[in-house]
Amino acid sequence: MLWQHYIVYVGDQAVARWNAPCKPLGWGAWAAVDNPKRGGAWVKRIDTHTHPKISKHFAFDPAAVTRMVAMARRVGLDGLCLTEHFHAAAYWDIPQHLEATYPCVRGVFWAGDMALVPGAEVNIREGAHVIVLGEVAELRRLDGAFPERLSAHYEPTLREFLDVTDDFDVARIGAHMFRRAKELGKFPASDLRRLHALEINGKDFGTEVMLLTQARALGLPIVGGSDAHHWLQTGVRHTLLHTDDISMHSLIKTIREGLTGFATTPYTPLRVKTAKSLKTITKVLRKCYDGVVLQARSLAVSTTGRR
Repeated sequence: MLWQHYIVYVGDQAVARWNAPCKPLGWGAWAAVDNPKRGGAWVKRIDTHTHPKISKHFAFDPAAVTRMVAMARRVGLDGLCLTEHFHAAAYWDIPQHLEATYPCVRGVFWAGDMALVPGAEVNIREGAHVIVLGEVAELRRLDGAFPERLSAHYEPTLREFLDVTDDFDVARIGAHMFRRAKELGKFPASDLRRLHALEINGKDFGTEVMLLTQARALGLPIVGGSDAHHWLQTGVRHTLLHTDDISMHSLIKTIREGLTGFATTPYTPLRVKTAKSLKTITKVLRKCYDGVVLQARSLAVSTTGRR
């Protein structure tokens, strides 16, 4: 039996810490035996940062969502936020798949008992990323709210993004705060305070104390996201939401009010490194395959004299 550590924050204050027993589920995955409770209310566990595509340049494979949902169940999550890069190839294939495949209740899609929350990761021009969570209709409105569409590779400045989205019904989460070349920490505190939360990212090790210190200084709550591009990484870090209800309204309200914390599952570094290796191998194989196809086409052209 292993134990999983939980922290619940109200604003920037850690108000509860506890360990919950975990059970093995195969493939190095563990799930909490009992869903943690505090004050009689259930704490919902949601991975607030996942990517259904192993690379933003690849076509969307609906089976990727199925695999991530299966892994989320195995590690005891209540939901996943599907936050593919807004500028990824054919980003809108993902929301369209959700709309065509899963029932939607109050802005959230449901794969059986697993919540699928629509969202996106927005590229900021200065070199940073912000996660947005919102209903599909609100994401469509957001996509068209700038001089060019976000899905057409437009990158707003952070202040432009904040100004435009102030009146949107979304949650704005600062992603991977101290990641090299994508640091949110380089922006003025006055801008950062306009975010709704900061993220403890599943890929970033060794920056946790700095992030908690920064969140306290800014008065922002903490959420957890795996940043998974492969199903194996799903849930390595995830958000604890102090709510009985999973709807888009309650999700955004809970994050904005700071009733959040984060949890880390066992074997996180191993799962992250393995997932990264699998992602790299997949991209290399894809590049080699494309090279072979291109060479075969060139050979066919030279042989037949036709294109």
